[in-house]
Amino acid sequence: MSVQHLSIQRLRNLQQVDVEFDVGINLLYGLNASGKTSILEALYMLALGRSFRSLKLASVITQGHTDCLLFAKLRNPQGVIDSLGMTRRLDGDHSVRLNGETLSSIAELASLLPVQLIDPSTVGLIEAGPSVRRQYLDWGVYHHNPSFFGLWKQAQRLLKQRNSALKCGTMAATVRASFDPGLVVVAEQLNKLRAAYLKLLEPVFFQLLSGLVDLPDLKLGYYSGWSANRDYSDILEETLERDLRLGYTQRGPQRADVKLTINGVNAVERLSRGQQKLVVVALKLAQGKLLSEVEGRKCVFLVDDLAAELDWSHRREICRQLVNLDTQVFVTSVGPNELTGCWPEGEKIKMFHVKQGQVSQD
Repeated sequence: MSVQHLSIQRLRNLQQVDVEFDVGINLLYGLNASGKTSILEALYMLALGRSFRSLKLASVITQGHTDCLLFAKLRNPQGVIDSLGMTRRLDGDHSVRLNGETLSSIAELASLLPVQLIDPSTVGLIEAGPSVRRQYLDWGVYHHNPSFFGLWKQAQRLLKQRNSALKCGTMAATVRASFDPGLVVVAEQLNKLRAAYLKLLEPVFFQLLSGLVDLPDLKLGYYSGWSANRDYSDILEETLERDLRLGYTQRGPQRADVKLTINGVNAVERLSRGQQKLVVVALKLAQGKLLSEVEGRKCVFLVDDLAAELDWSHRREICRQLVNLDTQVFVTSVGPNELTGCWPEGEKIKMFHVKQGQVSQD
């Protein structure tokens, strides 16, 4: 799936933008605060229903207005065009429509247009807590296995029920029996799906990473959320008293994590910021490549300020890897020449100048 046409109304400084994109590399350049990152933000919102820059919708909608409107024409691999529209309102009355039909969930949206974001903040994939890496992992499992989302929703529901009961400070055996066995089954199924996906991802990640940076001691591991090689039912039994004191379930699929280590030490303590960025880029690219190789689907890449904190040789290698993925890419830069010479010779680059909320094609 690729974005053929994008229309934006009342999003940040983009009052009215209509633009036609290429199925390959699209370069958006302009000064800071010109609106180029906001175009990526609009694409991200169309794919996931939310902004990657702010949790507050009021900061996304143009000041003085009560809503923003996004519309895109999406082309699938067979050449069929789908129309996707989204309205986000301050009063919470949101809507998402595909070919005139209302979508019932954000999950449907995410499945329609897989998107990977690479921007200066994505280094947090290494620096931040487990929830960020778990979200990264679950994105891949969701697109790889159709049963994942249903299991994930079941786990969330059962954990909510269990935590509600734990807050009472006591739990009868009959109450535990109403959700613990189901939680055990779902948790162990989720664990298998996550572990299997990471096993597929690992060689793809290290292959791409080797072209960016030499880190022979870096290891990629998986933590299920409870002790390895232990039955989850035993874990729930052992931790029950402490769970009751704390009022929530300590161990389980909600604590899963992707571990990056160097000689047994957390990678964030060993890697420079530049190395961290390269590792995150490889992780993101690997998910896109795996989606293409295993599922036969293309992932749209949103790359904001690629030149930041990277020298020319690393910019060139990332550009080469993006081109090799044979997918649609949106990349921003301050000037039109920051990535000159980085793309493989002969590669067609469609360029757009973004200035004061207006977009023109070069």
